[in-house]
Amino acid sequence: MIRFTAGAGEGLSAAVRRHFGFSQLELARLLGVSQVQVAQAETGPRPLPADARARLRALSGLLAPAPTGPAPPDDPAPLVKRRAACLDQARRLRHRLRHELPARAQPARHRLAAASALPAALAAALPLPPRAQDTQQAQLVLLHNAARTELTTRSGPTAEALLRARLAGLLAEANALAQALGEPADPDDSPPSLRPLA
Repeated sequence: MIRFTAGAGEGLSAAVRRHFGFSQLELARLLGVSQVQVAQAETGPRPLPADARARLRALSGLLAPAPTGPAPPDDPAPLVKRRAACLDQARRLRHRLRHELPARAQPARHRLAAASALPAALAAALPLPPRAQDTQQAQLVLLHNAARTELTTRSGPTAEALLRARLAGLLAEANALAQALGEPADPDDSPPSLRPLA
């Protein structure tokens, strides 16, 4: 016959469950009782059987305070690899911001600035036949719209701000990884300002 013991410590099962993240059913299986018995022991109407309480006390001996501060990584290789990837992506984004975006944006800005003058300049030259003029006008509209799209979605201020935000995120991640590895942050890894690059 299973012997029951009454007394203090019924909150122990809740403490053990909380510490290890066990459900009542998981703890019950470890103690050799039913989930209902664990629930009843935690709410007070009926204590756990003596043998289950002995197992519970054995588990409670493993309760230890949580370590303070961040634990060092077991294997720093994934952190080193991710940091290198962040810095590589940041280098590529810097190149895009300094070289590719301005190279794409400048012709689009020129095209938009000359949008009203282009038809007049073309008309002043040797005139085209009427059908070719329609094609020319359609091409000017396409070029104007393409320049506008280029600046609004690919190389203008919004695209630049989005790239700068990505760059700042990558550099912040690289610095956090360096800190986790116990390495100093590289001064070149500081986030960029949001003002346009010269």
